[in-house]
Amino acid sequence: MANAADKMAVMTENLRDMGLDDESVAKCLQMVESGQYQALDCFLKSYRQTLLDSVHKYNDRIDCLDYFTYTMKRS
Repeated sequence: MANAADKMAVMTENLRDMGLDDESVAKCLQMVESGQYQALDCFLKSYRQTLLDSVHKYNDRIDCLDYFTYTMKRS
């Protein structure tokens, strides 16, 4: 766990916890260091949508699995 006093280490750990790869983490930190907060916000919103799309995709698969097992039990 990063020392809370080291702001960049805390941000790095948080970005990695989000699932970002090393290249994306470096890109985000560079945006923070250069004050490009709007670009960072846009990047993170895009990444959030990517994660949400994955959730929806797997939710659809779970629904299909549930329906399949339901129909198997009925027959």
